[in-house]
Amino acid sequence: MRCVRCTGIKVPEVITEGGARALALRCLLCGDVTDHVIARNRQRSRHIRPSRARTPVYGSRKWDRLRSWEEVYPD
Repeated sequence: MRCVRCTGIKVPEVITEGGARALALRCLLCGDVTDHVIARNRQRSRHIRPSRARTPVYGSRKWDRLRSWEEVYPD
């Protein structure tokens, strides 16, 4: 298997953390570790989620406080 970061070779490795053991793949060149949780999350992030439009803020005085370019940088 090839690494997605550096295209190096990944080898299987047993990682022991907190008394639990998990099978993972580690890249020999860059050290990137991929286990089943990381792989599942990467697959989920590939799906395009529909975006929604931003809700406009009505009655905001934010734009009233802005000064013109001439007031900020006088000649």
